[in-house]
Amino acid sequence: MSGKILISGASGMVGKVLVNHLRTPSSLNAFKPNVITLVRHTPRSSSEIWWNPMESQIDLAALEGVEAIIHLAGENIGSGEGPLAAIGRWSDRKKHLIMESRRRGTTLLARAIASMRTKPKIFVTASGVGYYGSCGDTILTEKNNKGTGFLSEVADVWESSTSLAKDAGVRVVNLRFGVILSKNGGVIEKLYWPFFFGGGGPVGSGEQYMSWIALQDAIRAIEFSLFTESLTGPVNACSPNPERNKDFMSALGYAMNRPAFVPLPEAAVNLIFGEMGQETLLGSQRAIPQKLVDSGFIFKLSEIKDAMNDALA
Repeated sequence: MSGKILISGASGMVGKVLVNHLRTPSSLNAFKPNVITLVRHTPRSSSEIWWNPMESQIDLAALEGVEAIIHLAGENIGSGEGPLAAIGRWSDRKKHLIMESRRRGTTLLARAIASMRTKPKIFVTASGVGYYGSCGDTILTEKNNKGTGFLSEVADVWESSTSLAKDAGVRVVNLRFGVILSKNGGVIEKLYWPFFFGGGGPVGSGEQYMSWIALQDAIRAIEFSLFTESLTGPVNACSPNPERNKDFMSALGYAMNRPAFVPLPEAAVNLIFGEMGQETLLGSQRAIPQKLVDSGFIFKLSEIKDAMNDALA
């Protein structure tokens, strides 16, 4: 793929690394593609295209010639607002922003794709394993149905908003990410200081499953989706080895050389984090990447201890 690759959410934890990765020739792509990013400010160079997703505005003319679109943008699920930002507790306004940022941004891009004279070959969008809801010990593949809860609704809207692109004949891949491991954001960034001061440990019962993926494997899964024409529709982007919360926390403590024995009871989670904690900390998703594995994708960091050590290196 030697043409233009357009990325939304390029300033985020995944987007920053993805842009640099795609601008470097790889085993999948011997060429150095022209990576373009979507920005909300006035473009500063030809490598930027303006859009305003919440107002459904985009520079359509600048999209011509784009060969692939990777859509990562969306309101941060793990943060709150104002004094609640660090905790991540959701207000009604925050939930509205989470939902609408995904609905409007994805619909805008799908509509733009459908209107282009020469359409891109592939539209990759981020989604999440929250689609399945909390399912206990049930092993979840892409064949499992939608669950219940706010994040399930968000993922469903996120994915269904790509329909205009799919109807226009463009291959669409919805990557359902597990928890992405990076010290520069996400769950590890939030847990780092509690663990550093010896206050880390299992959340709730600790028996709930967490689906996770190392950042470098998340980046590779996105790139793999661009070049693997057999991949389409929902694709679980998570390690083939989901871990129980207690083992996930133990691996983080081990990587930091800190104890991981201080529990956070379910009642405290509900009191401090509210609905966000109920869904992201106490919910259980035992998802496996069936379609990725069947398509020949090989994980570099499929074991939690290796992935944690890499994330904190």
